[in-house]
Amino acid sequence: MSPFDLQGHRGARGLKPENTLCGFEIAFDLGVSSIETDVHLTSDGIPILSHDPVISERLCRLLPGCTAPDPSSRPAVSSLSLAQLRSYRADQNPDKQRFPDQDDRVTPLARSYADALGMDPYALPALADLFAFAEAYAGAPGQRAGKLEAQRARVRQIRFDLELKRVPFRPAAIGDDFAGGEPSLLERSVLEQIRKAGVIQRTQVRSFDHRSILALRRLEPRLVTSALLAETAPVALAQLVKQAGAQVYCPDFEFLDSAQVDLAHAEGIRVVPWTVNVLEDCLRLLDWGVDGLTTDYPDLMIPLLHARGIAF
Repeated sequence: MSPFDLQGHRGARGLKPENTLCGFEIAFDLGVSSIETDVHLTSDGIPILSHDPVISERLCRLLPGCTAPDPSSRPAVSSLSLAQLRSYRADQNPDKQRFPDQDDRVTPLARSYADALGMDPYALPALADLFAFAEAYAGAPGQRAGKLEAQRARVRQIRFDLELKRVPFRPAAIGDDFAGGEPSLLERSVLEQIRKAGVIQRTQVRSFDHRSILALRRLEPRLVTSALLAETAPVALAQLVKQAGAQVYCPDFEFLDSAQVDLAHAEGIRVVPWTVNVLEDCLRLLDWGVDGLTTDYPDLMIPLLHARGIAF
């Protein structure tokens, strides 16, 4: 049986700004089993890690001396090149009431990695940066940054769970020519980076547009894919997941119950709900036998899993 999957949501969003090297580093330090992050495309076709389809002042500020569009104008990620996107520092807390403990102090490996590339440690990472950053953490740069051998060993095995941010009604959010059938630039570019990093066996891909994960898995059958669902409990759960060619069901946890978990397991489907931040909710999901969970607060969930004797 596969171990429990403790996913750091956008890194560790409760502790560090989302989808940043610093957030990924904290999640690595804590010992998550996988990183969940979001993938858009730059105007020059590079997979970039951003949840939102636009750059905005709620998450980003323009670095001094840079001439990219001001975040207040909300330029589309898909309209900006990687070089332009490097002009922003994504260190803002969009909801201080929800994430009161989030801080923007720069972590040591993020600092050294960014310095070596001549970019800000809170610049939006490319997908290739995530893979390279994990490799650096697991190797000599991580050791120099003070990471313990046990931490570095875990990161050598860490999984990457990539959410392709397709929104069918707003195709400009990605900016390629995907029509729901054949894979397009997003799928091909993501797969190219996965193959280049040699992490096919350690990568899962998810999307709310199930046609995207189906197209991607046709390109690379070894990839594990996940069907995301929001704010609904499907009538035919197993049929929905299998039609998407997926192996994992990732629902909004508030639309999950024990009967759905049992049904999924009877069909050989793993269940990894999102985004679970309250211990009481986590306990109920563990009682139902979920196969993992996505959380903004891995630091809160890890002691609970240890107390239950759940390996991850």
